[in-house]
Amino acid sequence: MKHRSVLGMCVATGLGLSLQANGAYGQQPSLKEELVGTWVAVSWEQKKSDDTVLRQFGTNPVGMAVFDAGGRYVITVMRSDRAKNVSSALWQGTAEENTVTANGTQTYFGTYSVNETDHSIAIHVEGSSFPNWNGTNQKRFVAIAGDRLTLTIRPPSGEVVDVIWKRAH
Repeated sequence: MKHRSVLGMCVATGLGLSLQANGAYGQQPSLKEELVGTWVAVSWEQKKSDDTVLRQFGTNPVGMAVFDAGGRYVITVMRSDRAKNVSSALWQGTAEENTVTANGTQTYFGTYSVNETDHSIAIHVEGSSFPNWNGTNQKRFVAIAGDRLTLTIRPPSGEVVDVIWKRAH
């Protein structure tokens, strides 16, 4: 009987050590591990200092954010209710159509690094549909709950922009 008890304890101990060695026991994924992947836009809201809310991309924006494990990202978001241009040729939009497109679309890409301490990412913008962002460094605060990602931008103006994404499956 003692032999089975000792054998059982050895097996249980071995399994426990194996789980700890593999990181599968009691260890939360890092913020970067949770962030990596593809996300689709849910909402984009800018809360102004007077408590009004601006939805630059409408109530049902479309877009995608991709963060890879190597530290590169691309983010694009646009209005889903944009009217089609009169011309079907890609570069033949009227001045008014091009203005509507520019005001209803934001795309940027570059590199990022994660700050686990304050739950933020530092992004370097290599290219953007808003040329003033090209070459800039910016910060986004990150909150991930289940399949939801919230990126929060806190510009010096005191306004807050929350962009909510859902993990793509």
